[in-house]
Amino acid sequence: MAKLWIGVDIGKTHHHVAAVDGDGRLVYSRRVANDETALLTVMAEVSTHGRPVCWAVDVTTGLSALLLTLLWRRQVQVRYVSGTVAFHMAAAFAGENKTDARDAVVIAQTIRMRPDIPILDPSDRLLAELTVLTGYRADLVGQRVATLFRLQELLTGISPALERAVDLNRKAPMMVLACWQTPAAIRHAGVDRITALLRRGHVKNAVQVAEAMVGAARQQTVTLPGQRAAAVVVGQMATEILAIEQRIAAVDDLIAEQLDQHPLAPIIGSLPGMGPLLTAELLVHTAGMTEYDSPAKLAAHAGLAPVSRDSGTVAGNHRPPRRYHRRLRHILWMAAFAAARECPTSRAYYERKRAEGKNHRQAILALARRRVDVLWALIRDRKTFTRPTPAIRVAA
Repeated sequence: MAKLWIGVDIGKTHHHVAAVDGDGRLVYSRRVANDETALLTVMAEVSTHGRPVCWAVDVTTGLSALLLTLLWRRQVQVRYVSGTVAFHMAAAFAGENKTDARDAVVIAQTIRMRPDIPILDPSDRLLAELTVLTGYRADLVGQRVATLFRLQELLTGISPALERAVDLNRKAPMMVLACWQTPAAIRHAGVDRITALLRRGHVKNAVQVAEAMVGAARQQTVTLPGQRAAAVVVGQMATEILAIEQRIAAVDDLIAEQLDQHPLAPIIGSLPGMGPLLTAELLVHTAGMTEYDSPAKLAAHAGLAPVSRDSGTVAGNHRPPRRYHRRLRHILWMAAFAAARECPTSRAYYERKRAEGKNHRQAILALARRRVDVLWALIRDRKTFTRPTPAIRVAA
C-alpha cells in the first residue's frame, strides 16, 4: 500500500488538507471545516489513497486543538512544521503563489523530505491548563501596561507634580486616583481621609503615600486645559487597573494550584530565580521538558548556544543565533538575572564571567546556559536544588 504524507494548513474556520505520496505527487487536496464530523470524513477519505505515515500542522494553538485531539485519539503521528520552516521550504518548489492549498502541499512535502521535523506529543491536562492560564495572564499584563501608560500621560496633563510624587506601579496611588484625580480634589480630601481609604485597602505605608500625594497637590493651584475630562478618564482607568490586578492575582493562584500537581514543578521551582510564574511558563514552552534529549538541545532552542560559521580554513568562528524561541530565552534570562542577585553560587559564576571580560549581558547569558545544565541534571536525577551551606570560619 502506498505511503502518504499529509500536510494541513490550519485556519480559524477551515483547514486545507493535502496529501503526497512517496514520489511527491499530490494525491489529495481539500478544504475542510474546523468541525469534528468534517474532519473525521477527511481522515476516512485520505485513508483510501494509501497508508498515512504521518500528519503535519503549522499551528499548535487552539486553532488546531480539535484536529490534533482527533488524530491523537487514533494514535496518529503528528509533526509540527513552523511558519519559518514552511516559508523557506516553499522556495524549493516552483511558483510564487501563496494559497492555503499550496501551503498545505509545502507542509506535506516538508515532512516527506525532512525526518528531523519535531513530533508533537499529546499535551496532558495540567500543561493544557497551564498554557491557557499563562496566556491569559500575559494578556492581562499587557492590558495593564497599556492602560498605565495612558493614565500616566493623562495624569501629567492634570498635575505633573502629582505624577512624579508617587509610583503608579503601586496599589496605593491607584486607589487614591480612583476616588480623587485633581490637585483640588486631593487637597480637599486631606491626609486623614486618604489614609483611612488606604488602610481599608490594607496598605502598609498609608500615611506616607497620603502625605506625598497631598503635598504634590499643594504645589499646583492652577487648572490645566482639559483637566475635567482627563480626571474622569483617569478615575476610570485607575479603577480598571485595580480590577486587572485582582484578576492577575486570581490567575496566579490558579497557576500555583496547577503547579502543585505537576511532578516537575518542585524540582524546577527549587532552582534559584525560578518563581511559580517562570516555572509554569518553562513547562508550557518546553512541553513539560519532553521536547529535548539533551541540555544542549534545550540551550540551542533558547538561543543560549553560539552558531558555528566555519568555512574552508576558517574554524572556530561563532556568532550569536538569530532563530530561537524568544519567550523561552526570556524565561531563562529572567531566572538567571534573579539568581545572580540572590544566589551566592550564581553570583560567583556571574562575577567570574565579568572578570573574563564579558559584559553584563554576556555574563547573564553564560549563567543562563550553565543553569540549563544544572536544571537538566536535577530533572534527570529527580532531585531538588540544595543551596550550598556557607562555610563557618573558626577564629584562630
